[in-house]
Amino acid sequence: MEIAGIRSIAELQGQNAAANGPEELGKTQFLELMIAQMNNQDPLDPAKNEDFIAQLAQFSTVEGIENLNNSVADMSAAMQSSLTMEAASLVGRFVMVPTNQSVLQGSGLGGTIDVSSATANLQVEITTATGALVRKIDLGPQASGPMRFAWDGRTDAGEASPLGIYRVNAFSMVDGQRREFEVNMPDQVVSVSIGDEGVLANLASGTSVPTQHIIEIM
Repeated sequence: MEIAGIRSIAELQGQNAAANGPEELGKTQFLELMIAQMNNQDPLDPAKNEDFIAQLAQFSTVEGIENLNNSVADMSAAMQSSLTMEAASLVGRFVMVPTNQSVLQGSGLGGTIDVSSATANLQVEITTATGALVRKIDLGPQASGPMRFAWDGRTDAGEASPLGIYRVNAFSMVDGQRREFEVNMPDQVVSVSIGDEGVLANLASGTSVPTQHIIEIM
């Protein structure tokens, strides 16, 4: 009489997944399947010791991965909560961030320019939010590296500019071509939120930046 071979755990796992949908096999189900296999093994062809040890190792791996996933999920939630609470302390503070626009709230604006390479004619243009030119400042020759600049809030005609959002563009002309440089501007944090990029600082000028991009807290 032919005795049907006992199915492996992999086969039983596949059958269980087909019956119950895409759910993963947990450690309890894995152990139950392994015990069932031992109880129903072919007496003429029992499982070998090394096969049993391999299945125990597989069980240990499944349990370890499950515990690790739970630990990582708990750590991630705790870190996210901690980062959000820390970022909340920034509300109302001014921060320096990589942006070319900020809010003129007093007598002027200042920021930094990342001069990526030495230039003979660094220039700064101040425009309104709609792009109208307000002031053009010639900073002359500059070595490579970060440098600070300031705008007194006045137009080219010497008149005080109204309060509001302004954009700052830094550039130099090289062989008739305009080469732009990155600008960092101060802005006030009005709120914080959580997005795809992590914890975001929402600024008074209407932009949002990940908190890890904050260069300076003022």
